[in-house]
Amino acid sequence: MWGGHEFVRNTTGLSYADYVHQGFTQLTIATALTLATIGLTVRKAPRATAQDRLLLRLTLGSLSVLTLVVVASALNRMSVYQQAYGFTVLRVLVDAFEVWLGLLVVLVMVAGVKLSGWWLPRAALASGAALLLVIGVANPAAWVAEQNIARYVESGKLDVAYLATLGADATPAVIEGLPREIARCVVAFQPAPETSDDWLGWNLGRVRAAESVTVIDRGSLPGNCSPQLGQ
Repeated sequence: MWGGHEFVRNTTGLSYADYVHQGFTQLTIATALTLATIGLTVRKAPRATAQDRLLLRLTLGSLSVLTLVVVASALNRMSVYQQAYGFTVLRVLVDAFEVWLGLLVVLVMVAGVKLSGWWLPRAALASGAALLLVIGVANPAAWVAEQNIARYVESGKLDVAYLATLGADATPAVIEGLPREIARCVVAFQPAPETSDDWLGWNLGRVRAAESVTVIDRGSLPGNCSPQLGQ
C-alpha cells in the first residue's frame, strides 16, 4: 500500500499503471463495502443503551478510519505514478474523485457520532456538485501544464504532444513557463485559437490563448521539435 517506486521496480510484472489501478480498485471496493456495512449495521444494531451506542460508534468509526487509510494509499499511489510519468487532466480528476470518496467517509463518521444521517445524501450530492464547480474554476488544464513544466525544469522530461492536447486553457502557462523554442513547438501542434466567435460562443480561455501567442511566432514547426522531449 505504501511501497512507492522501489516496490514497483522490484516487483516482477508490476507496472506503474498496474500499481495505481490496484489502489483505485481497492479504494472503490473498500468505500462501497464500508458504506454498505455501515448502512446495514445502523439499521440492525441495537441502540437501546449507552453501551450499545458507544460500541456502535467505536466499531463503525474504526472501520471508517481504516477506509481513510485506503484513501491515503490510493492518493499516494497516484502521486508515485505522476512523479514517474507526469501529470494529466485524467489523473488529476481521479485524484479529485478519490478525495471525494474520502470526504464521503468523513461525512459518514460525522453521522455516526450523531447517530443520525438523514442529511447525509444531500451532503454527499452537494459536496460532489461543489467539487465539480471547484474543478471548473481551477482550470485543471493550466495547472497540469504548470506541473509538467516544473517537472521538465527538474528532469528535462516533457511530453510536447500531450501539452498541445490541453488546448487553449493551458496556452498562457505554456508560453510563460517554457523556453521560447519549446513553447513554439507546443503551440505549433495546437490548432490556431479561434477569435471570431460571436458573443454566444465567446470563450475566455481562447481569448487568453490568442493574446498569449502574439508574443511568439507560430510560423513553421521548429526543426528540433519532437512529440516527447527527454522521455
